[in-house]
Amino acid sequence: MPEQLDTLSLAHNNGNEGNGISSRNTLRYIILGLLGARPMSGYDIKQAFDRALASYWNAGNSQIYTTLKSLSDAELVEAEVIVQKSRPNRKVYRLTAAGQAELDRWLEEDVPERFSKDDFLTKLFFCGETSDEVALKHLLEHRLSLLKQLEHMEWARQQYATRPTRRPRLLEYQMLVRDYKEAVLKAGLEVTERAITKLEEKA
Repeated sequence: MPEQLDTLSLAHNNGNEGNGISSRNTLRYIILGLLGARPMSGYDIKQAFDRALASYWNAGNSQIYTTLKSLSDAELVEAEVIVQKSRPNRKVYRLTAAGQAELDRWLEEDVPERFSKDDFLTKLFFCGETSDEVALKHLLEHRLSLLKQLEHMEWARQQYATRPTRRPRLLEYQMLVRDYKEAVLKAGLEVTERAITKLEEKA
């Protein structure tokens, strides 16, 4: 992937804003942002999610292609079919002028207040009504999740941070997002480790 694409959505719940319209609208602008970096196929966009955006936002193939169709219908993106002899033809999407204007408008908007939904913290809040063993189980699973996310971020850093880029300013902000998210994860891991130690000492 020639351009680093670690960008967007630092929601504390790893990009899940709920199942409503807000989440769908954000996916729309994520895809516009990705296509603002370079033209991409639907497959390329899914690869960008898996490789660079997994720590911030998840999206399946059906969501991506449904959103691409919606953007195309709104004339915010346009597609070009690239004929390939030895492989299936590729449909590559790029921003239209209207799409670029819509992305610019979104980037200039104020960021809404961030009251995130967090299933783990919500469940932990009520663990005083169950046993310490149940609470410890949730804490251990949460620690594993945090470690996996940190491992993925380190892998992505090694893959992309040292590669030459034609857009250094874009990379600068993408690395700022990475540093922010990494700090949040490490702080969460520190609190989780303390809680695990406290419960294990009580056992």
